[in-house]
Amino acid sequence: MNAQGNGKRRSNEVYDLRQELPSRADVVVIGGGVTGTAAAYQLSKRGKEVVLLEMRGVCSGASGRNAGQTGSGSSMFSRVGRAVYGLTRENLRLISEELPAELGDDFDLRLTGSVDIAQDEEMWNHLVETTAALQGLDTGVRMIDRYELQQLIPAASDALLGAKYAERAGHLWPFHLVHGQAGGARKLGAKIFPWTPATAILTGNGNVTGVETERGTIATDTVVVATNAWTPKLLEDLPAGALVPARGQILVTQPVDTVLPHAFGTNFDKEYGRQTATGQLICGGFRRFDRDEGLGHYTEEVVAGCMIGCAGCLSTLFPKIGPIRVVRAWAGIMGFTADGLPMIGPYDLAAGLFVSAGFNGGGFSWGPATGKAIAQLIAEGQTEFDLQPFDPNRFAGGGVSWDNPFTAGEKNNPRSVAEIQANA
Repeated sequence: MNAQGNGKRRSNEVYDLRQELPSRADVVVIGGGVTGTAAAYQLSKRGKEVVLLEMRGVCSGASGRNAGQTGSGSSMFSRVGRAVYGLTRENLRLISEELPAELGDDFDLRLTGSVDIAQDEEMWNHLVETTAALQGLDTGVRMIDRYELQQLIPAASDALLGAKYAERAGHLWPFHLVHGQAGGARKLGAKIFPWTPATAILTGNGNVTGVETERGTIATDTVVVATNAWTPKLLEDLPAGALVPARGQILVTQPVDTVLPHAFGTNFDKEYGRQTATGQLICGGFRRFDRDEGLGHYTEEVVAGCMIGCAGCLSTLFPKIGPIRVVRAWAGIMGFTADGLPMIGPYDLAAGLFVSAGFNGGGFSWGPATGKAIAQLIAEGQTEFDLQPFDPNRFAGGGVSWDNPFTAGEKNNPRSVAEIQANA
């Protein structure tokens, strides 16, 4: 389903689907993507007996169906920039320094920098404002004009106004990181069960007591829900509209010579792309051409209008590339929250229940660090990170209003909770 990496082939983890489900675990992690495997690895490092459950294969959901872009922070989060940069900066350190040394894999990480491209005055003003709001946080971002942008990317159109340049950003190969974390967790004693959906989280007297699966029940007093878009299926008390599925779509082209040395985003992070190490161009976005802008849909379906939009994005931003053939396309289901911020931390439904979900399409800038934060909370009772803006309980009480910056300006947004719930 994805473009090739840099030619180095690592074997994915092999799992015995006949292995017996354990009757008990210190911690059960639900979800086998970047956040779930990160939590399993970090908990195992801290001596916890971990079981990870995944309803399909490891890295088969959104983590295996994205462009693999990563970095610290985002122009969409300036209002809580200090907390965001605290986590995402640590995430960048983990994937560039600590995890490669521990897991023996560089994940094809290439920190070449990235650009948020302004095609019009509205986007330019937004980038100027949010970049200014982040001053003093050592973000490594600055505004560049069209001339500087074309020095970085000679194929860039003469019609572009400029960009926000983030030097601490780049891209990686998602499968290597996710399977690397899963493999590291297993070496430390964690047990991983793909094709084993969790059907219910069991509670009693206000505490987590276990997890029910289609293959049996595991007794535990601690559960980490790292299921992203599928979180409302397990946390049924989560208010409607707090976290909803959002279908994203990506195309990939034939290999070409190096034309995009930097990953890019545009249109308020709604469109994005990069060039792989083997020369293929990746571009995703244009949810506004999908039914309901992709919100509320769990089917991994490619819609022609989105692909036309992505192809047009490449030719508009980088016309000097010339004609190029599209060879593949795919869809993945992301978890979008009502306010655009992830949900990270304890969940008040029951003691011992933790959530790490709702990353709004940017999970590889958050996943490993949020796994570390959750592991610290569980194993040590506290974390070094400020998680207050990401409190999973902030939507309690209902009456959720949709103010997600990643969907602002789409055809039917802001959307009412009733619309979102009807499509879920």
